[in-house]
Amino acid sequence: MNNHDILAYAVAREVVTRVRAGEKPWSDVLSAKSYVTASRSWPVPDFVLVDEDRKLAVGAEFKPPMQSKREYLTGLGQAIAYSRDFDYGLLVVPTIADDGYPIARHIATVLSQPAMASVPVGLLAYDPGLLSPSRAEFDHLHFFNKRADKPATRAKLDDSFYAKWREASPEEILSLLDHSYEEMRHPTSSTKNVRERAWDRVWADIQAGKLHHWAGGLRHAKDTLANKIAVWKNYRNFPAHVGWVDSGGALTTEGLRALHVGSLYGANSRPFLDEIAKAVLVPGKHLILLNAIGEFQDSRPSHSDEAAWLDALEEFLEQKGLLKRNEARAAAAVKNSERQFLKAEKQLWKNLELIIPRPPAMKRVFHPGRGFVINWARITDLLQSS
Repeated sequence: MNNHDILAYAVAREVVTRVRAGEKPWSDVLSAKSYVTASRSWPVPDFVLVDEDRKLAVGAEFKPPMQSKREYLTGLGQAIAYSRDFDYGLLVVPTIADDGYPIARHIATVLSQPAMASVPVGLLAYDPGLLSPSRAEFDHLHFFNKRADKPATRAKLDDSFYAKWREASPEEILSLLDHSYEEMRHPTSSTKNVRERAWDRVWADIQAGKLHHWAGGLRHAKDTLANKIAVWKNYRNFPAHVGWVDSGGALTTEGLRALHVGSLYGANSRPFLDEIAKAVLVPGKHLILLNAIGEFQDSRPSHSDEAAWLDALEEFLEQKGLLKRNEARAAAAVKNSERQFLKAEKQLWKNLELIIPRPPAMKRVFHPGRGFVINWARITDLLQSS
């Protein structure tokens, strides 16, 4: 499993628990409306704490155990750099480095220097011998110097910590990557960015009947400007959320690798589907979400009704601080509606074989009295091959 992300979000959940309980010194800075989310553009902290009431955001850098002193000091630099785009930076480190040196105390003394008095960065230290996904205790070695001004810029945040996927098929995603690459090499316009130009070409492919949805049929979409903009929402976010393209649509190193795999083996090949699945699980942070779902299922008896089960799961994730709090969410929920919680994710996980559908028809993924059957064997294989 990807211990870095899982441990980072275990710490994030513990922070939210303390914040919502009104514990000092957290309550001096953050309110009970705080939750965990992610940044979608540079810089990209390991997790972000957002306080809706006080309009604050904290960019956090988590460093795992058994790293060098240099790595932990690099983390200090990252946390300080986050203060340009977030209200506060937060560094989470073990008490000792890989050679036994008390690195957390060392960093605390650095932050306590008079020259650092106005730096809005906090430091948390954990015992590397005890930290686990189910036990994320830590000590405050240096709390934030309360900030009077605002960040010079604001990082772009999402309303969830995990990557959002909406309907696009592997063939359509590969088409978008391919056109993005071509637009990087040979731009067709000087007034649009790569992302917009690539979408123009994908839209032309849809109108020409060249692309198929995941069920195998041709993708149809009426050729109007309003429809083009609406359909674009199903395609534009996912590649950016998993780090395959930058904010302007240009392919990253990871995006170029995905394009290479898809071009070499085909859009519906096992290697390309595995590439998507690995991106979904790790940079897309669905592994953290699936772990949280597993924890939810293990903690209580399951409902026989899927809608009730999903509502209970959503409430569980909200309580853990992994979803934005929304008092109107339950009232807005309508069974089988477009906003049904995890509706798109269920389809994605099924198609990538990350969850096991229910026999005999194998069309639905909810198992009455059980919930989701997560395919941990496939997930482990994917992570080992990353």
